Amino acid sequence: MRISVPVTAHVSFAELLTLLVTTPGVCLDYADLVKDDVVRDSVRFALITTDLLSLDQRSERVMAVYRGDAPGSHALPPFEYLRCVGSAITRVFGVEAAL
Repeated sequence: MRISVPVTAHVSFAELLTLLVTTPGVCLDYADLVKDDVVRDSVRFALITTDLLSLDQRSERVMAVYRGDAPGSHALPPFEYLRCVGSAITRVFGVEAAL
């Protein structure tokens, strides 16, 4: 038998962005980013499949690219896509990037 265990996680904009763009299995295209339920479900999936202990460190790199302070890399999506994901996060969760 399995039971449902509710979990609360407190995450920042940077951590949400990192979850959505670096978690294996989360593949949002531009059409998905306009669907609030898809964005929420993707964050839920990412939270249960991600090493949360390294999330803060990884989010620093992602935010540097998001702000334009660092060049992108093969491991991160293009700047324009990051900005679209950021807009979706703000719309769905009501948090904004601290630039």
